[in-house]
Amino acid sequence: MKILKKLLKNFSVFLVLLGAVLIVYIFSDLIFKYVINGKSFYLVSVGDREYKKGNYSEAIERYNEALKLYPMHLKARYNLANLYVKFEDFESAVKEYEKLLKNKPGYLNARINLGIVLAEEMLEFDRAINQYQKVVETRTRFINIPFIYDNREYIMKLKAVAYYNMGLAYRDKSMLYAESSVKYRELLSKAAESYEKSLILNPGNYSARYNLALTEHLMGLYSEAITDYCKALLISPLDYEAHYNLAVLLRERRMFKQSFEEFKNAGSLIDYSGDTYRAAYVYGMLNEVSEMAIAEYGYEPENLYEKLNDEIEEHKSLTNARINTLDELEKKLINKIKKESICKEYLKN
Repeated sequence: MKILKKLLKNFSVFLVLLGAVLIVYIFSDLIFKYVINGKSFYLVSVGDREYKKGNYSEAIERYNEALKLYPMHLKARYNLANLYVKFEDFESAVKEYEKLLKNKPGYLNARINLGIVLAEEMLEFDRAINQYQKVVETRTRFINIPFIYDNREYIMKLKAVAYYNMGLAYRDKSMLYAESSVKYRELLSKAAESYEKSLILNPGNYSARYNLALTEHLMGLYSEAITDYCKALLISPLDYEAHYNLAVLLRERRMFKQSFEEFKNAGSLIDYSGDTYRAAYVYGMLNEVSEMAIAEYGYEPENLYEKLNDEIEEHKSLTNARINTLDELEKKLINKIKKESICKEYLKN
């Protein structure tokens, strides 16, 4: 009996030891990370605190120290790359993003950031486009736990951002071929296609819609450009750029009355923001367009010129008095876009 008890006791000890070995084996990565590499994780946490406080040089030092101890810490490498961008050390940033992506190719934010640095800072458009292409081609498993977690919308927005930035890269690359009309138009066409794909995934993106309109404008697709400027204005009526470029396009098409209205809207919004220099320029354009309208439509010069200038002064006084809140101004502009402006016709189609 004593022998049996002894055997059972020894067997229990054996099972405990075996269980401990199995636990160590199964969770070896976690043990390695959190015990053996505890110092590296501590250094990353210090780096994170310095990052939040704006002590970027200190944060860079801590992240580099941590990565020497544990090179696989992805968050540290991502933050380090972002900090190099802040310091305009773009070559170091690219190296860090590439190291990260070698270990985790599906880190979409890092790949998008890499593309932005390559295109906008290093003018390596093809390499940037390649990164954006990898983002949109990445197959990511959608996880949906009702009321708790759903990553589908987040991933779709990231891919929309990648398509948008791809469009910017194609547009910027096209400027290198301005003297070659065929290549220039081909690249602009690819830019427009990228913006359209971005809008399929995120229809409410003002920047994608505005840049699509601008690209169509450059390609001479005037009807499409007017339509997309109008759609951009419905998304964000307080952004003066779309009003201004729509006014420029309408002036080019000799639609002076409609151009006048959009220059007036652009001037009001710039004036509202307090940018008096730009506002003065746009109001100068207003006067120029009013003179073109007089010449084009054959009205009595003094009557039409007086009417147009009265409208300018009325708009200035409303803006300067700040009697409209931004919400009221936005509602007013949306109503004009839908019911009174050139957009009424083009948004029907």
